[in-house]
Amino acid sequence: KTINILLLFIPLAVASHHLGWSPVAVFWLNFVAMVPLASLLGDFTEEVAEHTNQVIGGLVNATFGNAVEVVVAIQALLAGEIRIVQASMIGSIFSNLLLVLGGCFFVGGLYYKEQSFNSTAATANMSLLALSSMALVLPTPFGEYYDIEEYEVLAVSRTAACFLIFMYLQLLVFQLKTHTHLFDEEDEAEPEMRFSTATSGLVVVTVIIALLSEYLVGSIDGFCTESGISRTFVGLIILPVVGNAVEHVTAVTVAAKDKMDLAMGVAVGSCTQISLFVMPLTVIVGWFTGIDMTLNFPHFEIFLFILSVIIVSICVSSSTTNWLEGSLLMTTYLMIATGFWFEKVVDF
Repeated sequence: KTINILLLFIPLAVASHHLGWSPVAVFWLNFVAMVPLASLLGDFTEEVAEHTNQVIGGLVNATFGNAVEVVVAIQALLAGEIRIVQASMIGSIFSNLLLVLGGCFFVGGLYYKEQSFNSTAATANMSLLALSSMALVLPTPFGEYYDIEEYEVLAVSRTAACFLIFMYLQLLVFQLKTHTHLFDEEDEAEPEMRFSTATSGLVVVTVIIALLSEYLVGSIDGFCTESGISRTFVGLIILPVVGNAVEHVTAVTVAAKDKMDLAMGVAVGSCTQISLFVMPLTVIVGWFTGIDMTLNFPHFEIFLFILSVIIVSICVSSSTTNWLEGSLLMTTYLMIATGFWFEKVVDF
């Protein structure tokens, strides 16, 4: 693939970190180096999917793709950067739900007049995303409007986090155990590599991506100082796009091949995992490490999250997609990005 030429940036990305180059250089070199790695991870994921089915392939990709978000979030949490953890979580959901999914619909629509997907899986994921929005709403009015004690906000957040993780586990059982017949599809394509090779490739590439992401995050402060871009915008928009490069490349590639179930599993499934597993996991980790991580997000972000879930739910309600719906979702993301550019968050 032509994009693999960008693999030459990996030594430069590593050198920029260890040789103390400017934060702007470190940021962009690591960003570019992650693009071909995301493409390779997409190839390995597709091979795993060929050995199993599109549902498991989508779950595997969401798991490996979000490994970056998990590592970064826990590192930031242990450093006491709670606001950065919240921003990266909500930003990752916006990126996957609007930008990645919109890109799938748009690119797929350029090749096919209309594409269809499994409505049962889409309904389950969107319903769970709506449930996660309730978990974000619960502690927020308590903390801002009712002016109750911080302990009660923590109690609500931790209880909601446990319920979200419980629901995510039930989703896995539903997809992979009790209702597999609703998700399995016949696929005549033959795998080009062994299952063990594809799995090993997933692990190796993910480790490299996690390493480069660590360098990328470490350069954020200096990048903001030199470029003049606010930490709010970097945390909510730029950082999630980098972290979700894996999902974006993979989902759009398979959507262009008319594999919309895998594309939906990658994009929407990744949102579900972030909102129902990764985000509550940070609350639980904070609980056991004595850090007061809550689900008390800024009102502006919660409103936009709920509206985004509603818009996507309407788009997927017909079980078919076209390029116009993809353009609509990407436009929504750009409008949200504009709002975040001017958002002022205290103690970010």
